[in-house]
Amino acid sequence: MNIKIIDGNDFNEFGGVTHADKSGNFKSLTVEQIRNSLPTDGQNQFEYEAKFAPISGSTGDVVLVSGVPGVDISVLNYTILCSAASTVQFFASGVGAGTALSGPMGISANGGITANDNEVLFRTGKGESLICQNSAGTIAGHLSYKLG
Repeated sequence: MNIKIIDGNDFNEFGGVTHADKSGNFKSLTVEQIRNSLPTDGQNQFEYEAKFAPISGSTGDVVLVSGVPGVDISVLNYTILCSAASTVQFFASGVGAGTALSGPMGISANGGITANDNEVLFRTGKGESLICQNSAGTIAGHLSYKLG
C-alpha cells in the first residue's frame, strides 16, 4: 500500500494498492478500480451473525425457514432426529416444483444425522424457502443458517 503524508502530521491523503503482475512488474490500481471493487451497503455476501431455527414436524414437507424475496438461505449445519425409520431430504421451495438440495437420507428409528462445515453445506435460490421432507414419524433438531 502506498500512503502520502501531508506536512508530517500523519494525515492520510490517499491510500493506493500496488500489485505485481505475472512478469513481476509492480502496478498500481486506479482510484476508480479500487472504488468499484469495494462492496457498497447491501452487497455483503452474508449477514454477519448466523441465525438458528428449530427442526420440528411430522410426515410430509416441513418449512424450516421461509423464503425472503431477493435473498438466499445458506445452511451452515443441522442435526435431525427421527422417531421412526424415515427418509429425510432438503429442498428449496418445496417438493416437485422445488430443487433438491440434498439426497434422500435414510435414518433408523430413534436415530439421527448431523452435518456441519466451516463454509456452506447447501444454499437455496433467492426468495426460496428451505424445506425438509420427512417420510415417516416425527423429526426434531436444529439448524444454523445465514441470509445472503
